[in-house]
Amino acid sequence: MTAELISGRLGGEEFLTRVLGRAHAHYPAADRQAFTHLLTWSDLNRLLAAHRLDTPRMRLSAGSTIDVAAYTQRQAYRRMPDWNRPVPQLVHERLRAGATLVLDAIDEMHPPINDTAAGLEAWLGTRVQVNAYASWTAQEGFGLHWDDHDVIVVQVAGRKRWRIHGITRVAPLHSDLEFDNGVAPDPIDELTMEAGDILHVPRGCWHAAAASEGEPSLHLTCGLNTTTGADFLAWITDQMRAHVEVRSDVPRDRADQTAWTSTLAELVTKRLQQPDVVEDYRRFLDETAPARQAFSLPVAVTGELTLASRVRLASPRGRLHQAETEVVLAGQGRRWRMAAGAAPAIARLADGRTATVEELRGAVPDVSERALLGLLRRLLEDGALVWEGEA
Repeated sequence: MTAELISGRLGGEEFLTRVLGRAHAHYPAADRQAFTHLLTWSDLNRLLAAHRLDTPRMRLSAGSTIDVAAYTQRQAYRRMPDWNRPVPQLVHERLRAGATLVLDAIDEMHPPINDTAAGLEAWLGTRVQVNAYASWTAQEGFGLHWDDHDVIVVQVAGRKRWRIHGITRVAPLHSDLEFDNGVAPDPIDELTMEAGDILHVPRGCWHAAAASEGEPSLHLTCGLNTTTGADFLAWITDQMRAHVEVRSDVPRDRADQTAWTSTLAELVTKRLQQPDVVEDYRRFLDETAPARQAFSLPVAVTGELTLASRVRLASPRGRLHQAETEVVLAGQGRRWRMAAGAAPAIARLADGRTATVEELRGAVPDVSERALLGLLRRLLEDGALVWEGEA
């Protein structure tokens, strides 16, 4: 799987604890074809032609976003909203002049990238959105800027030159108390990304990028949703609703206010001092993360699973909890309770991989074929399972 290739190249757990969100890092590749299967130029052409991509989902930028009127034509429909339809020759003209083509959330449109994003989400424990960038000239599509989220950049084709300028505000947020619009520091690194390379840029790090002159460049930027102390404290606060002191109105009598705030401080402090509180939060994030959209027609309607049916869990971030009498699958903000005997089959799917019903049957020899098919049909109908064809 491509996600496993990326995590392995980045260093696995070492990357998560030592690099992610801390410093930029460039990972050169030995295999220049490592990511070509994710997105070819033919794939990109088909996506642009076959999808209704209005701005800002699809846009052109040359230092700043180009007005859509320069490369689109207003298209009217009887039963759909009007939209700005890109005109191929006008798009090509702008790209020849130095613009960069951007396609946001390409993971939602292209299965190879969607599968990779799902695998990265399971590894990183956060939502991932993948944008595609195509450029042809040495002009910087976005100029010198910083992002409010960490990114993992995968160079698919061609080469791209990057300048890294460092950080002037540590860990900026999308909704921050201050906006960092100061002067960027001098460059601390300059590098050229070649096909197969990976680059990590932490949030708040000023950077700029441009294609090598005359050589088409195609890269994917995996944007990672931030999971900050502010998010953690919001979760803690939400848990505090179990206490009547938190549910009660804020005291109006000044004589009661000090005692009330002291009680709140004690409740929050007690929760924060519990040794597993951070892991509890990460488990909560995994168990409530939404599944990536996937349909299972026609089987989800007919219910006709066979031993040759290939299935997977809808959310690779779901967690299993086993007890003597039952196994619980927690994911997508829901819980599915099953007999303990089904645990080996569900555990076989818990790594996010696809398995045939026959393979799952081999994991639970004491469970009848009829009972297993019934369980899988229930999970499929309830959105916990995805059908991916017949072997």
